[in-house]
Parts: sequence; C-alpha cells; structure tokens
Amino acid sequence: MSKKTNINVSKDKMFTDLHRLLETQNFKSEDELKNFLNNMMGAEIPSFPKEALSIKEQAQDLIFEAHESSITEGRKKAAEALKLDPDCIEAYEYLGTLENDVTKAMLHFQKGVDIGKRLFGGEFREENKGAFWMIHETRPYMRCQQHLADCFYGLGKIEESVALLEELIELNPNDNQGARDQLLLFLIVMGEFGKFEKYAKQFDDDDAAFPLFNKALFAFIIEGESENALKKLKEAMKSNKFVVKKLLSAKFELNIPETIAFGQESEADYYVTFARHVWDNIKGAKQWLRKNDQSK
Repeated sequence: MSKKTNINVSKDKMFTDLHRLLETQNFKSEDELKNFLNNMMGAEIPSFPKEALSIKEQAQDLIFEAHESSITEGRKKAAEALKLDPDCIEAYEYLGTLENDVTKAMLHFQKGVDIGKRLFGGEFREENKGAFWMIHETRPYMRCQQHLADCFYGLGKIEESVALLEELIELNPNDNQGARDQLLLFLIVMGEFGKFEKYAKQFDDDDAAFPLFNKALFAFIIEGESENALKKLKEAMKSNKFVVKKLLSAKFELNIPETIAFGQESEADYYVTFARHVWDNIKGAKQWLRKNDQSK
C-alpha cells in the first residue's frame, strides 16, 4: 500500500520555488499580487541559490534531488536532509515510499504525521481548518497521513485508516488528495452505511472509476440486483472498461501505479488493488458482475 504516491516532484518543486519567490516580495495590495502572478504566467520560475535558502529549505531541496536520484543516493540525501532539519516531513515521506514492507513504511509516515500535527496543530489548525491543502507547507504532512491510512488498511486496521481519512477531509473538504475514494470503500467494509451516504452525497459529482464502482457496490449491497444498482454499475463500467475484467480475473496482481490516467488500465489497477477483496467478500457481488460484464 505504501508505494502509492500523489506527489508530482517537478510540479511540487515549481510551486515551492514560486512560494519562495512570493515571500521575497512586499505586496501592498491584492491587485499587486495578481499583477505579479499574471506577469509570471508562462515564465520560468527561478530557483534560489543554496546560500539564499534557510536550513529548512535546503533540506527540502535535498529531497527534491533524492527523487531524481538512485535509491541508494536518495537515502543518503534524505539522511542529510534530516541532519539539517529533523522536522523535514518531506524526508520521511520519501523514505516511506521506498519501503516495500508496510510496517517499515508506516514508521516513516507516522513520523511525518507526528511532526505535522506538532507544527500545524493547535491554533494553526483551528484557523486554517478547511483550507489545509491550499497552504503549501502542510501538503507533505497531509500526504504522509494519507500514506499512513493506506498502511493501516494494508495491516487490516480499517478503523484507524478511516479516522485518518476523515480527518483529511475535515482539514480539506475539497479533498484534492482523493481521500474519499478509499474512505467510501472502507466504510462499506465497516458497514458504516450512514457515513457512506453522507460522504457520497458530499462528493456526488465525482465521475472517476473509484467512486462510481464504490456507489455501484453500495447500491448492490442495499438493494440487490435492482434497476438502480444496475444503472450505477453501467455508469461505472462506462467510466472504465477494464475494472470488471480485473475484478473477475484470477491472475490479477496487486499494483498501485505511480501515475493514474482516467479510463485507462492504470486507473483500474488502482481501484482493484484496494477493492478486489471487498467485492470477493460481498455475497453475490462477483456473480452480478459476471452477469452484467460488458467486456466479454
């Protein structure tokens, strides 16, 4: 579970450089800020030389370099980053994604979460709750928390995973991370149908495969082979034609892709890796899929 990443390194580096650049400016009005950003459109955002960076920023840059290095060199850069800044959450996130062993990965992610709760808790949390993802500095913490939720689920600790995912949505109701995908699936496993309906309603306009297949499965559990359940299943199959075949395959290998393309096999792999055993354990669900499989 820990191999899933939702960080585009080059994009994150660009936003980091932009954030640093904005901090050097002395805007006197919102219009000045808007004009500055408009002038930056299409322009290359400069990177700051090492001597102009704080210790914290130097540590962050080492992790950007680590992502572009071999694993051996990357680990060295992460160790150097933590020596510079023991609170470098990005380093723990990076180290966690290197681990194939869930229990080892979660130790790194837990450290990142613990640091994040300390740095961004209390008054900061109360003032910014609801907009955490819009604050650039909090993103590594939020990514670590999502990774940690995946690890807990991989170890069968579903309640712990759900608590972390619900907190992410509380901090960022827009859910830019897609935490709702796993949350809705895990709520089905727990039989928390009231909560499922609450979050499904909150994100009703989501047309990706993960939420659509979640909703189809939920409708089947509640209604059986109803017209409504079949309608939702057809909507889900239309969004991604590969999911049903992979759910029914006896040879599917768990695989969380580095990048996910909507409607493609990568998206199907992402969903099926999390959801396959859930469908397996719902009486009649796989037979319902076979009956209505449109990929034959």
